[in-house]
Amino acid sequence: MIRLTTAILMITALPVLAGWQGEMIESPDGLRVLNPESPAAGEVTLEARELWRVGGDDEDVLIGVINELLTDAEGNVYLLDGQLQEIQVFDPDGEWLRTIGRAGEGPGEFNNAGDMYWAPNGQIGVIQNWPGKIVMLRPDGAPGDLFALPYGAGGSLQVASRGFGQEGRIVLSGSAWTTENEQQFQRSYLKAYDAAGTELVSFQETSAETQFGNFTFEEETYIDFQRRWTAAADGRVAAPLTFDAYRIHVWNADGTVDRIIERPEFRNAKRTSEETAVFQQIYDRITSWNRGSTFDVAPVHQTISQMIFRNDGSLWVQSGRDQWQADDGLFTSYDAYDSEGRYIQRVNLDLDADAVQDGLFFAGDRMYVVTDLLSARMSQMGGEMGDGVDPEPVSVICYAIQPPAQAITKAGESDRDG
Repeated sequence: MIRLTTAILMITALPVLAGWQGEMIESPDGLRVLNPESPAAGEVTLEARELWRVGGDDEDVLIGVINELLTDAEGNVYLLDGQLQEIQVFDPDGEWLRTIGRAGEGPGEFNNAGDMYWAPNGQIGVIQNWPGKIVMLRPDGAPGDLFALPYGAGGSLQVASRGFGQEGRIVLSGSAWTTENEQQFQRSYLKAYDAAGTELVSFQETSAETQFGNFTFEEETYIDFQRRWTAAADGRVAAPLTFDAYRIHVWNADGTVDRIIERPEFRNAKRTSEETAVFQQIYDRITSWNRGSTFDVAPVHQTISQMIFRNDGSLWVQSGRDQWQADDGLFTSYDAYDSEGRYIQRVNLDLDADAVQDGLFFAGDRMYVVTDLLSARMSQMGGEMGDGVDPEPVSVICYAIQPPAQAITKAGESDRDG
């Protein structure tokens, strides 16, 4: 999963307003912000300096599949390992401090851990994807408070996808399978809950007919908002609701639509045969629980890969094109939008890494590369990347990013910082 630092609008507000060539239109669905393909302030390329690394061939630190990274107020780094089912904690210099959590079904234990977040009470919420469950931990590893998933009273099958702690509440996405009149439905949601799991606000909820056994999955509908949303400290939430359109809904804290950010002329990247084969392997394993099912992979990459709200109110977006088919000589790029939804700048990362294979997490003025993460995940699912070679030992590498002196935004925290 990819996060972005606060770094870098190298422009002032007045030139941005003068240079933006888009249009804002009121519509029944909300304010539509129609952006051109050229950012108002052009492009900027960032470089990074390595500070430390752990894992790899180091026998003292074993890294499996890192699904999330958090930092606390002291700069300590928390790595959620979905293979080892634990959280390793390191100090700001990369020195190991402790391991918290473990595999199991008791208090403070979890399986299939796919995400974690800082809850408003200072505890860590570990999201067990399947069967859906939230396991609360205190930073020292002691079991935390209880959190009840929605649909729990009905005994429905559930998947918990992602979580984010805002002031006084938790934003959560997931799915539940229910039966009505002998027909099965998958209900997907993006909502806010209080500490006990009581629903406060609904941002998005869908319902689709499905069946267990001999079902045809289609990527354009299977990939929804559940893992591609982001949240801001001020209560806003943003998510793309379609697979193949550059269209991002932004909701206010109360669930009303604030605006819809669009790029009408954006064109998705066509997948190569090798890329299609990788996705086919991934989806076939994900849906293997549905006996006799098939999966139709889309011919293009999804439009939006990852997003992050910045503390200055801006929104940073990585497209599927920039993850899978980055420009020559670059690691990847992000599109930066101001708080009004205007396309301001394209930010390029110059780094010796692979945006397809390696995971990238940001926190403050540091970024963390998790090497060979895709191969590690494929291996965990019982697959491989096509060459039959076992994945290399995973390393976590910490880099420093120095924002330029003329930046109008200050160095701040990622969307997952505490």
